[in-house]
Amino acid sequence: RWPNPFWQKVAAHMLAGLQRFLDADGNGITMLQWYNSGVFIKGAGKVIAFDLVPVPRYYGWPEPAGLTDRIAAAIDALFITHNHQDHYDEELVRACNAAGKPVYMHPAAAPAGIEVVKSSDGGAVSIDQIVCTARHACHVWRKELEEVPLTAFEVDFAGGFRIVFCGDADYTRGLAGVKPGADALFITWRNPGPQYEDGHPEQTGTTLDAVRLAIARFAPQRLVLQHYGELDHVYKGFSASYEMAVEIVRELPLPVSIHFWGDIVNFASRAPLERAVK
Repeated sequence: RWPNPFWQKVAAHMLAGLQRFLDADGNGITMLQWYNSGVFIKGAGKVIAFDLVPVPRYYGWPEPAGLTDRIAAAIDALFITHNHQDHYDEELVRACNAAGKPVYMHPAAAPAGIEVVKSSDGGAVSIDQIVCTARHACHVWRKELEEVPLTAFEVDFAGGFRIVFCGDADYTRGLAGVKPGADALFITWRNPGPQYEDGHPEQTGTTLDAVRLAIARFAPQRLVLQHYGELDHVYKGFSASYEMAVEIVRELPLPVSIHFWGDIVNFASRAPLERAVK
């Protein structure tokens, strides 16, 4: 429904976070968590973004006046893992096109009539001192790559900080070219497939087992859990609760964090991560 009191409060928090993020100095690596898996990251003198959805338009909710154009003006590049509506927003892509900002997607995921850079597997692009390498991957809960064309992104910020942004990529398989030891690994909520789903006939392990496998494979310095709370992903009657991450946060031997929409994280400091864990 609209007006929606819940979303209006959330949107106010997000807009305030966006303003603080844009006003902050450019030192270090700073992240603004946006809706769902969307993030802005400021580093090496640039602002790049991943899987941004300005507002969940699929409910018919209006955006705050000028927000999409404001986002397009603020970023230097947009990276989209796949074209599901909770990760891809056509109006934002068009606004980036109009502003001359590059948009990167999997070749098979790019809709017709939209100007994007089609990211081949293993292909690298540079945004000044930022180098981003595309890694084609399998979507969670899918058996084949072709079912949902998807690209994870490995991003190096001037040789001083490196992230692996998975979006909805299955982090337990594929992604063979990703270099281990990233400063931050971004993975999606719950688990990557039926073999880790409680009560599923194919279950052989737990979500925690899946995440431990990712840690063993990629050896990240920290883990950022994404996709919690997305409003259209109903699980057992409710949107995917942040509570589902609590066991993961408690049990893993490295910094693990979850963030709400509009929160800002300074990756140069451990403090925000420690608060998130507590």
